[in-house]
Amino acid sequence: MPGKDPRPALTTLLLVLVTACSAPAAAPGPPAPATGVRTGLTDVENGLLADAERRLITTCMKEKGFAYTVDVLPEDRDRAPDRPFGLDDVAWARHHGYGLDADGPRDDGRTAVRVSTQERYLASLTPARRRAFDRALDGTDRAAITVEVPGRGQVFTSADGCQADARRRLYGDLRSWTEAKAIVVNLGYLTWDQVVSAPEYTTALESWRTCMADKGFAYADSSEAIGDIAARGRAGSAGTARERERRTAVADAECNRDAGLARAGTRLQRERIRAAARTSFARQARHFTDAVTGALAEARALTRHR
Repeated sequence: MPGKDPRPALTTLLLVLVTACSAPAAAPGPPAPATGVRTGLTDVENGLLADAERRLITTCMKEKGFAYTVDVLPEDRDRAPDRPFGLDDVAWARHHGYGLDADGPRDDGRTAVRVSTQERYLASLTPARRRAFDRALDGTDRAAITVEVPGRGQVFTSADGCQADARRRLYGDLRSWTEAKAIVVNLGYLTWDQVVSAPEYTTALESWRTCMADKGFAYADSSEAIGDIAARGRAGSAGTARERERRTAVADAECNRDAGLARAGTRLQRERIRAAARTSFARQARHFTDAVTGALAEARALTRHR
């Protein structure tokens, strides 16, 4: 059974205004100092920008008569790692399998639901006040600014409201920022076909397939393995499904490590992303670099004066 498409999904959460502000998603690949153009942010930088945006929104919403609180969740160390080119962490696979049950039911059979501080506050508002809250936060038109991502459709954001005002203070012109962000965070997708068709990657993938076949698993790639295990898990007992998942994931990770599949894919993707940032999307990448450089300086200034 085919698994989930391993290509990076179109990243829109930062650009589409939502009620709860989430931390900025990391762009694919690390910064590329050799070219002077950034194609990503570190976890520390992402946290700094997210905190600055939250504080700016909180102040703005308070001035409009509303409370705004975002619960910052602790890092989930058991969360499945990003694996666009498969998982090569054998120890993680041995302990977690593919991590398919990370969001599953608790031991008592009931789904764990966490109600945030903000959700409780919103529930306390009258319908009219809730509509006023949404306008204050999200503005009058959530699709006031719309940009195209080649081959992936549109992303959109508001031009007014506290969230838009916070981002404008951090990143400058919202239309230019929206376009630059939409392109840069999706460079992994836009360069995907170049990576998986590269001889180095296809050779590593064939080595992975041979290794898996030797272990008794006939899959075309890790995505197909995960899809098959997930389907079997829904049809069988929990204990049997868990053991099958663990066994398959460990074999997958061992073969990936031995074939160098994830290493090859990651290195090739970084190279292709950097090349795209120098050529096809140089304008957007340069604007992204300039905008985040300014935003980081502003965020640090806000932290010092907190």
